[in-house]
Amino acid sequence: MAAVMDISYVCSLGLPVHVPAKTSKALLAEALQVAKPVQSLETTQDVGVAGQVDPPLQSSAAASKPLYMDATYVFQCQSSIEHSKLSEDGQALLVQLNQTVFHPQGGGQPTDIGRLLADGVPPLDVVFVSKDKVDQSTIWHECRGDVQHWLGKKGLEVTCVVDDARRRLCARLHSAGHLLDVAMMAAGFRWKPGKGYHFPDGPYVEYLPSEEGRQVDLKDTKAKELVLQELASKMKELIDRNVPTGIGYVDGTRTITMDGVACGCGGTHVEFSGEIGEVTIKKIQSKQGNIRVSYALA
Repeated sequence: MAAVMDISYVCSLGLPVHVPAKTSKALLAEALQVAKPVQSLETTQDVGVAGQVDPPLQSSAAASKPLYMDATYVFQCQSSIEHSKLSEDGQALLVQLNQTVFHPQGGGQPTDIGRLLADGVPPLDVVFVSKDKVDQSTIWHECRGDVQHWLGKKGLEVTCVVDDARRRLCARLHSAGHLLDVAMMAAGFRWKPGKGYHFPDGPYVEYLPSEEGRQVDLKDTKAKELVLQELASKMKELIDRNVPTGIGYVDGTRTITMDGVACGCGGTHVEFSGEIGEVTIKKIQSKQGNIRVSYALA
Protein backbone atom coordinates (compact mmCIF):
# COMPACT_ATOMS: atom_id res chain seq x y z
CA MET A 1 0.00 0.00 0.00
CA ALA A 2 2.96 2.35 0.58
CA ALA A 3 3.74 2.35 -3.13
CA VAL A 4 0.13 3.18 -3.89
CA MET A 5 0.16 6.12 -1.49
CA ASP A 6 3.43 7.42 -2.95
CA ILE A 7 1.96 7.50 -6.45
CA SER A 8 -1.40 8.84 -5.31
CA TYR A 9 0.31 11.64 -3.36
CA VAL A 10 2.09 12.76 -6.53
CA CYS A 11 -1.20 12.55 -8.44
CA SER A 12 -2.94 14.66 -5.81
CA LEU A 13 -0.36 17.39 -6.35
CA GLY A 14 -1.06 17.33 -10.08
CA LEU A 15 2.48 16.25 -10.94
CA PRO A 16 3.26 13.80 -13.74
CA VAL A 17 3.53 10.29 -12.36
CA HIS A 18 6.77 8.37 -12.84
CA VAL A 19 5.73 4.76 -13.27
CA PRO A 20 8.53 2.19 -12.83
CA ALA A 21 8.43 -0.69 -15.25
CA LYS A 22 7.60 -3.12 -12.46
CA THR A 23 4.54 -1.13 -11.38
CA SER A 24 1.38 -3.01 -12.34
CA LYS A 25 -1.57 -1.39 -14.09
CA ALA A 26 -3.70 -2.41 -11.13
CA LEU A 27 -1.38 -0.54 -8.77
CA LEU A 28 -1.49 2.60 -10.90
CA ALA A 29 -5.27 2.36 -11.20
CA GLU A 30 -5.60 2.08 -7.43
CA ALA A 31 -3.29 5.04 -6.97
CA LEU A 32 -5.22 7.25 -9.37
CA GLN A 33 -8.46 6.28 -7.69
CA VAL A 34 -7.05 7.31 -4.32
CA ALA A 35 -5.77 10.56 -5.78
CA LYS A 36 -9.03 11.43 -7.56
CA PRO A 37 -7.36 13.58 -10.24
CA VAL A 38 -9.10 16.83 -11.13
CA GLN A 39 -10.81 16.93 -14.49
CA SER A 40 -10.22 19.76 -16.94
CA LEU A 41 -11.93 23.11 -16.67
CA GLU A 42 -13.48 24.94 -19.59
CA THR A 43 -11.46 28.03 -20.56
CA THR A 44 -11.95 30.83 -23.04
CA GLN A 45 -8.24 30.84 -23.83
CA ASP A 46 -6.44 28.57 -26.27
CA VAL A 47 -4.50 27.21 -23.32
CA GLY A 48 -4.80 23.82 -21.68
CA VAL A 49 -4.01 22.65 -18.20
CA ALA A 50 -1.27 20.06 -18.11
CA GLY A 51 -2.23 16.83 -16.42
CA GLN A 52 -5.96 17.41 -16.87
CA VAL A 53 -8.41 16.07 -19.42
CA ASP A 54 -12.05 16.50 -20.25
CA PRO A 55 -14.56 14.44 -18.24
CA PRO A 56 -15.30 10.98 -19.64
CA LEU A 57 -18.17 10.85 -22.10
CA GLN A 58 -21.58 10.45 -20.55
CA SER A 59 -24.16 8.12 -22.04
CA SER A 60 -26.17 10.25 -24.45
CA ALA A 61 -27.78 9.84 -27.83
CA ALA A 62 -26.19 13.16 -28.79
CA ALA A 63 -22.64 12.14 -27.91
CA SER A 64 -19.99 12.38 -30.66
CA LYS A 65 -17.60 9.43 -30.53
CA PRO A 66 -14.03 10.88 -30.52
CA LEU A 67 -12.15 8.57 -32.86
CA TYR A 68 -9.10 10.86 -32.76
CA MET A 69 -8.38 9.59 -29.25
CA ASP A 70 -7.79 6.07 -30.56
CA ALA A 71 -5.32 6.76 -33.38
CA THR A 72 -3.42 9.91 -34.32
CA TYR A 73 -2.70 8.77 -37.86
CA VAL A 74 -6.25 7.95 -38.90
CA PHE A 75 -7.25 10.92 -41.05
CA GLN A 76 -10.61 9.77 -42.45
CA CYS A 77 -13.77 8.17 -41.17
CA GLN A 78 -17.38 7.56 -42.16
CA SER A 79 -19.99 9.29 -40.07
CA SER A 80 -23.53 10.66 -40.15
CA ILE A 81 -25.08 13.98 -39.22
CA GLU A 82 -26.85 14.09 -35.87
CA HIS A 83 -27.71 17.78 -35.96
CA SER A 84 -26.83 20.94 -37.86
CA LYS A 85 -27.58 24.64 -37.51
CA LEU A 86 -26.46 27.93 -38.99
CA SER A 87 -24.01 30.10 -37.08
CA GLU A 88 -25.28 33.38 -35.67
CA ASP A 89 -23.96 35.31 -38.68
CA GLY A 90 -25.44 32.76 -41.09
CA GLN A 91 -22.10 32.28 -42.83
CA ALA A 92 -21.18 28.89 -41.39
CA LEU A 93 -22.91 25.59 -40.70
CA LEU A 94 -22.35 23.98 -37.30
CA VAL A 95 -22.47 20.22 -37.70
CA GLN A 96 -22.62 17.54 -35.04
CA LEU A 97 -21.66 14.02 -36.14
CA ASN A 98 -22.20 10.67 -34.48
CA GLN A 99 -18.42 10.10 -34.60
CA THR A 100 -15.46 12.14 -35.76
CA VAL A 101 -11.72 12.05 -36.40
CA PHE A 102 -11.50 15.84 -35.98
CA HIS A 103 -9.76 16.91 -32.78
CA PRO A 104 -11.54 19.91 -31.21
CA GLN A 105 -9.51 22.87 -30.02
CA GLY A 106 -8.74 22.57 -26.33
CA GLY A 107 -6.27 21.17 -23.83
CA GLY A 108 -3.59 23.44 -25.28
CA GLN A 109 -3.92 21.90 -28.75
CA PRO A 110 -5.27 23.74 -31.83
CA THR A 111 -8.25 22.54 -33.81
CA ASP A 112 -8.03 20.08 -36.65
CA ILE A 113 -9.20 21.36 -40.02
CA GLY A 114 -10.25 19.51 -43.18
CA ARG A 115 -13.40 18.72 -45.18
CA LEU A 116 -16.77 17.02 -45.01
CA LEU A 117 -17.83 15.09 -48.12
CA ALA A 118 -21.18 13.55 -49.00
CA ASP A 119 -23.04 12.39 -52.11
CA GLY A 120 -25.31 14.93 -53.74
CA VAL A 121 -24.02 18.00 -51.93
CA PRO A 122 -20.94 20.20 -52.42
CA PRO A 123 -18.01 19.61 -50.03
CA LEU A 124 -17.65 21.76 -46.94
CA ASP A 125 -14.44 23.10 -45.42
CA VAL A 126 -14.12 22.34 -41.70
CA VAL A 127 -12.43 25.46 -40.31
CA PHE A 128 -12.90 25.02 -36.57
CA VAL A 129 -13.92 22.21 -34.22
CA SER A 130 -14.98 22.64 -30.59
CA LYS A 131 -16.76 20.89 -27.77
CA ASP A 132 -20.17 22.09 -26.72
CA LYS A 133 -19.90 24.44 -23.73
CA VAL A 134 -22.71 22.67 -21.89
CA ASP A 135 -22.34 19.05 -23.02
CA GLN A 136 -18.67 18.20 -23.51
CA SER A 137 -19.60 14.92 -25.20
CA THR A 138 -20.97 16.89 -28.15
CA ILE A 139 -18.48 18.07 -30.78
CA TRP A 140 -19.34 20.84 -33.24
CA HIS A 141 -17.69 21.25 -36.65
CA GLU A 142 -17.80 24.80 -38.01
CA CYS A 143 -18.08 24.41 -41.77
CA ARG A 144 -17.81 26.92 -44.60
CA GLY A 145 -18.91 26.64 -48.22
CA ASP A 146 -22.29 26.17 -49.89
CA VAL A 147 -23.94 25.43 -46.56
CA GLN A 148 -27.56 25.83 -47.69
CA HIS A 149 -27.43 22.45 -49.45
CA TRP A 150 -26.53 20.80 -46.13
CA LEU A 151 -29.41 22.17 -44.04
CA GLY A 152 -31.92 19.64 -42.75
CA LYS A 153 -29.73 16.66 -43.66
CA LYS A 154 -30.00 14.71 -40.40
CA GLY A 155 -28.79 11.15 -40.95
CA LEU A 156 -26.81 12.03 -44.09
CA GLU A 157 -23.78 9.76 -44.47
CA VAL A 158 -20.59 11.81 -44.67
CA THR A 159 -16.85 11.27 -44.99
CA CYS A 160 -14.62 13.22 -42.61
CA VAL A 161 -11.20 14.13 -44.03
CA VAL A 162 -8.64 15.70 -41.70
CA ASP A 163 -5.75 17.83 -42.97
CA ASP A 164 -3.05 15.25 -42.26
CA ALA A 165 -0.08 17.66 -42.41
CA ARG A 166 -1.61 19.88 -39.74
CA ARG A 167 -2.59 16.87 -37.58
CA ARG A 168 0.98 15.53 -37.71
CA LEU A 169 2.38 18.93 -36.73
CA CYS A 170 -0.08 19.28 -33.84
CA ALA A 171 0.81 15.81 -32.58
CA ARG A 172 4.55 16.60 -32.70
CA LEU A 173 4.02 19.89 -30.85
CA HIS A 174 1.82 18.32 -28.18
CA SER A 175 4.10 15.34 -27.62
CA ALA A 176 7.10 17.66 -27.37
CA GLY A 177 5.34 19.39 -24.47
CA HIS A 178 4.85 16.05 -22.69
CA LEU A 179 8.45 15.08 -23.39
CA LEU A 180 9.51 18.38 -21.83
CA ASP A 181 7.82 17.22 -18.61
CA VAL A 182 9.96 14.08 -18.77
CA ALA A 183 13.12 16.13 -19.30
CA MET A 184 12.23 18.44 -16.42
CA MET A 185 11.85 15.50 -14.06
CA ALA A 186 15.08 13.94 -15.32
CA ALA A 187 16.84 17.25 -14.61
CA GLY A 188 15.69 17.09 -11.00
CA PHE A 189 12.88 19.66 -11.08
CA ARG A 190 9.62 18.87 -9.30
CA TRP A 191 7.56 21.80 -10.50
CA LYS A 192 3.86 21.19 -11.03
CA PRO A 193 2.86 21.43 -14.72
CA GLY A 194 0.31 24.18 -15.28
CA LYS A 195 -0.71 25.72 -18.60
CA GLY A 196 0.36 24.08 -21.82
CA TYR A 197 0.26 25.91 -25.15
CA HIS A 198 1.07 23.55 -28.01
CA PHE A 199 0.40 25.85 -30.96
CA PRO A 200 2.96 26.49 -33.73
CA ASP A 201 3.30 30.16 -32.79
CA GLY A 202 5.42 29.85 -29.68
CA PRO A 203 4.62 26.63 -27.78
CA TYR A 204 5.40 26.44 -24.08
CA VAL A 205 4.64 24.72 -20.79
CA GLU A 206 4.18 26.71 -17.60
CA TYR A 207 5.13 25.19 -14.28
CA LEU A 208 4.15 26.10 -10.74
CA PRO A 209 7.29 26.47 -8.60
CA SER A 210 7.81 24.04 -5.76
CA GLU A 211 10.24 23.94 -2.87
CA GLU A 212 10.77 20.27 -3.60
CA GLY A 213 13.57 19.13 -5.86
CA ARG A 214 16.06 21.24 -7.76
CA GLN A 215 15.89 25.04 -7.69
CA VAL A 216 17.12 27.72 -10.07
CA ASP A 217 17.51 31.49 -9.71
CA LEU A 218 15.83 32.92 -12.81
CA LYS A 219 17.61 36.22 -12.22
CA ASP A 220 20.92 34.45 -12.72
CA THR A 221 21.56 34.52 -16.49
CA LYS A 222 24.30 31.88 -16.36
CA ALA A 223 22.17 29.54 -14.24
CA LYS A 224 19.28 29.85 -16.69
CA GLU A 225 21.55 29.17 -19.64
CA LEU A 226 22.86 26.01 -18.00
CA VAL A 227 19.29 24.80 -17.42
CA LEU A 228 18.40 25.49 -21.06
CA GLN A 229 21.42 23.53 -22.25
CA GLU A 230 20.68 20.63 -19.92
CA LEU A 231 17.02 20.46 -20.97
CA ALA A 232 18.01 20.58 -24.64
CA SER A 233 20.45 17.74 -24.08
CA LYS A 234 17.88 15.60 -22.27
CA MET A 235 15.26 16.26 -24.96
CA LYS A 236 17.72 15.18 -27.65
CA GLU A 237 18.52 12.04 -25.70
CA LEU A 238 14.84 11.16 -25.29
CA ILE A 239 14.14 11.80 -28.98
CA ASP A 240 17.18 9.82 -30.12
CA ARG A 241 16.04 6.88 -27.98
CA ASN A 242 12.73 6.89 -29.88
CA VAL A 243 10.72 6.07 -26.76
CA PRO A 244 7.15 4.87 -27.39
CA THR A 245 4.04 6.79 -26.40
CA GLY A 246 1.68 4.72 -24.31
CA ILE A 247 -2.06 5.41 -24.35
CA GLY A 248 -4.31 3.94 -21.71
CA TYR A 249 -7.36 4.58 -19.57
CA VAL A 250 -7.51 4.57 -15.80
CA ASP A 251 -11.01 4.83 -14.33
CA GLY A 252 -12.24 6.51 -17.51
CA THR A 253 -9.37 8.99 -17.63
CA ARG A 254 -7.16 8.79 -20.72
CA THR A 255 -3.46 8.81 -19.91
CA ILE A 256 -0.38 9.41 -22.04
CA THR A 257 2.88 7.84 -20.90
CA MET A 258 6.33 8.75 -22.22
CA ASP A 259 9.44 7.17 -20.75
CA GLY A 260 7.57 6.14 -17.62
CA VAL A 261 5.98 9.53 -16.93
CA ALA A 262 2.18 9.37 -17.12
CA CYS A 263 -0.16 12.33 -17.50
CA GLY A 264 -3.88 12.70 -18.16
CA CYS A 265 -4.45 14.01 -21.70
CA GLY A 266 -7.09 14.02 -24.44
CA GLY A 267 -4.85 15.17 -27.31
CA THR A 268 -3.22 13.54 -30.32
CA HIS A 269 0.35 12.33 -30.02
CA VAL A 270 3.18 10.76 -31.96
CA GLU A 271 3.69 7.01 -31.59
CA PHE A 272 7.42 7.35 -30.89
CA SER A 273 9.45 10.31 -29.68
CA GLY A 274 11.69 10.16 -32.74
CA GLU A 275 8.75 11.44 -34.81
CA ILE A 276 8.92 14.77 -32.96
CA GLY A 277 12.18 15.72 -34.63
CA GLU A 278 14.62 18.32 -33.37
CA VAL A 279 13.42 20.47 -30.47
CA THR A 280 14.97 23.75 -29.40
CA ILE A 281 14.50 24.97 -25.83
CA LYS A 282 14.07 28.68 -26.44
CA LYS A 283 13.92 30.26 -22.99
CA ILE A 284 12.92 29.90 -19.38
CA GLN A 285 11.28 32.84 -17.67
CA SER A 286 9.00 33.89 -14.84
CA LYS A 287 5.37 34.56 -15.83
CA GLN A 288 3.04 35.86 -13.12
CA GLY A 289 4.62 33.65 -10.50
CA ASN A 290 4.87 30.62 -12.77
CA ILE A 291 7.90 29.38 -14.69
CA ARG A 292 7.44 29.22 -18.46
CA VAL A 293 9.65 27.00 -20.58
CA SER A 294 9.30 27.80 -24.28
CA TYR A 295 10.30 25.42 -27.05
CA ALA A 296 10.17 25.15 -30.84
CA LEU A 297 10.30 22.41 -33.45
CA ALA A 298 12.83 22.46 -36.25
